[in-house]
Amino acid sequence: MSGELMPKDAYLYRRGKGGNYYLNMRVPTDIVAAYGSDKVFVSLGTRNRDEARRLRNLRVAEIQAQFDEMRRADKAKLGLQGKLASQAFSRVSQAELERMAVGYFKDVFEPLAADPPTDEVDKSELIDEWAETLARLQDKDKEQWADSVQGTADHILMQAGLPRKFEKVGVIQRVLPTADIDRTSNQYRQFTRLVRRAAIEGSRLALCELNGQPFIPVDPLFAPGCRPSTQEQHSPRLSEALASWRDGSGARGSKRPRELTAKEAGNAVRQFIELHGDLHIEELTKRRVKEFSDALVRIPAHLPTRFAKLAVPELLKQDLSAYPLRAAGTINKSFQLLSAIIETAKKESHLEEAAGWPNHYRSVQIGADSTAEERRLPFSSDELRMIFVTGPVHGSDQRFRGGGGEAQFWLPLLALFTGARLAELAQLRACDIKIDGSGAAYLDIGTSGGRSVKTRTSIRKLPIHSELRRIGFLEYVASVRAISGNESADLWPEVRSAEGRARSAAFSQWFNGYLRSKTVRICDPRKVFHSFRHQFKDMCRDAGLSEDVHDALTGHGAGSTVGRKYGSGHSVSRLASELDKIVAPVDLSHLYSGAT
Repeated sequence: MSGELMPKDAYLYRRGKGGNYYLNMRVPTDIVAAYGSDKVFVSLGTRNRDEARRLRNLRVAEIQAQFDEMRRADKAKLGLQGKLASQAFSRVSQAELERMAVGYFKDVFEPLAADPPTDEVDKSELIDEWAETLARLQDKDKEQWADSVQGTADHILMQAGLPRKFEKVGVIQRVLPTADIDRTSNQYRQFTRLVRRAAIEGSRLALCELNGQPFIPVDPLFAPGCRPSTQEQHSPRLSEALASWRDGSGARGSKRPRELTAKEAGNAVRQFIELHGDLHIEELTKRRVKEFSDALVRIPAHLPTRFAKLAVPELLKQDLSAYPLRAAGTINKSFQLLSAIIETAKKESHLEEAAGWPNHYRSVQIGADSTAEERRLPFSSDELRMIFVTGPVHGSDQRFRGGGGEAQFWLPLLALFTGARLAELAQLRACDIKIDGSGAAYLDIGTSGGRSVKTRTSIRKLPIHSELRRIGFLEYVASVRAISGNESADLWPEVRSAEGRARSAAFSQWFNGYLRSKTVRICDPRKVFHSFRHQFKDMCRDAGLSEDVHDALTGHGAGSTVGRKYGSGHSVSRLASELDKIVAPVDLSHLYSGAT
């Protein structure tokens, strides 16, 4: 058979001279399996080239739309399979549940109804059976239909990719596969209701066909041409609400959470999802939130590597009694962050019902002990001597593994004479030590170079105390610049923490252990690195510094008076002269540069 391929008329093919035109196009390889062939070859029913071109354009548009629909369906199917295979059933959307129920109806009931029996006896028996089935499904007593609907729901889910488990059933103890799923979950109950609706419509369809009556769906979900809704009027899932809260409004100058705060919120959301799944905010019931609260109380703050990567449900099965539990304040901070995420989602939602979305994280706050047990206390003069005179790092010039190299020498001294937070000091670079126009050296505490600060008032210029200059801090900075050849080099390159934690976290843990060691022997749990900040405030008061000056030095708020908020604040030279009035309650002359 001869044929003429028309290269200037894509997809047109003509069989012989004077024959009809055909549409001849290849099916993309990614949907060949779904289409059932690697080629589309259909007659256009005309011998006229212009008419063939017109019909070709119409058919190509229809076929491309069909290809796109197949791709979307395949993508949706793969996405659903991925969720089910990973046992993330709580993440399956309402539209996906509806698609499974509609697919069950079309695959099972429509073919069944299309081929009714011709024998009148068989037909009569089937009418009785379907009528009985329909009556049982429509019965308000759940016991009448629960088992059969649950069995069908499990079958559909296993066919779609849900893992299965094998259980012994019956008197003879047969081992049968069953869906590995929590049947008490709200998501599973929703799906069984959809399967029941499909079974009711299927029973009606069968009865109509058997009685020779037209079938008009009562449930619109199963009407011909009906598709499950894709625009669900649901609240966002918790992960979506987290992303929106973390990104902020996008407007210039709008408030966004600090990087560390965002990480802490991300950890709290991750732990909730591991326990309950990525639920819609409207599904965050008080029972679920309380279960999450109970779980956090049982999980220690610091865990060895073999436990740290376990998901919450697996972690709760372990014996964790050897590890200290989290402080109430730490748990409450997670609840505060989750509460803020939900309130932001409610505020940004366009849905009318958003105001009624629950926020039970406020009600599960743990009553924290406000006694001195939880408060940080400054070091005494004797304790400062234990650290800086008799302690092995400053007294004997020893360095310990885990102490961050020279950071274990300089960070405590900087904290003592600046009152800066550990997180602020740990991220200093060589270029952050600058000289003011007056010649005063200072630490530039800010956000440049990817650094973060706790609050807006934490951005400040901190003069370097004369004691730090005598001990040789500026020479140390110069040596870092010389060795690295890089102005932006980290001052403490060995200070690192695990991914997802604050850079200073590992050092903080090491320093607290150092304080409790046999060589230092400061065992009061209220004495930690942050105690230097309390110490500095007391030193400011003892030196007679005004409150607005030591607030400027520590980065605390400037008070409630309007006048304090005017202007650019104290100059570096003024702060430097005030800072040098401060005297530490410990003799550090043995640390001076050049001292033996």
